[in-house]
Amino acid sequence: MNKITILALFLYVFAGVEAQEFSDLSQKIPFDEKITRGVLPNGLSYYIRSNDKPENSASFYLIQNVGAILEDDDQNGLAHFLEHMAFNGTETYPGNSMTEMLERNGIKFGRDVNAYTSKNETVYNLSRVPVNRDGMLDSSLIVLKDWCNGLTLTK
Repeated sequence: MNKITILALFLYVFAGVEAQEFSDLSQKIPFDEKITRGVLPNGLSYYIRSNDKPENSASFYLIQNVGAILEDDDQNGLAHFLEHMAFNGTETYPGNSMTEMLERNGIKFGRDVNAYTSKNETVYNLSRVPVNRDGMLDSSLIVLKDWCNGLTLTK
């Protein structure tokens, strides 16, 4: 190594050590005051933040603190399978009618309607929902409700 490389490496390591000295990990991260939060009577926590861009649209995320880590060995893949079944029919939207309704309103499956399962969470989302269209806010909330407690588990 030449002297410049050694000096650069020294400065990089030294800067990292200096930065660590000033980090106080015991301090709480401040909560964004623009977020409204609460808990429904059934225990569901919610967070709402207004955003003007893009105009007249909203995104909804349903984050469940469950995932593959809770599966026993004989249940491997069950959480991911259940996530996929959420798109195959609910009490309010049987079969593919949920996806069809959303796509009729410009909300594309895969791009705007999606979900994933990881080790410790399952997340469903509806993005770019045109809330200025009659009934779309209510329909989106019904989809979220059905994803929580209304899967038919049929195709």
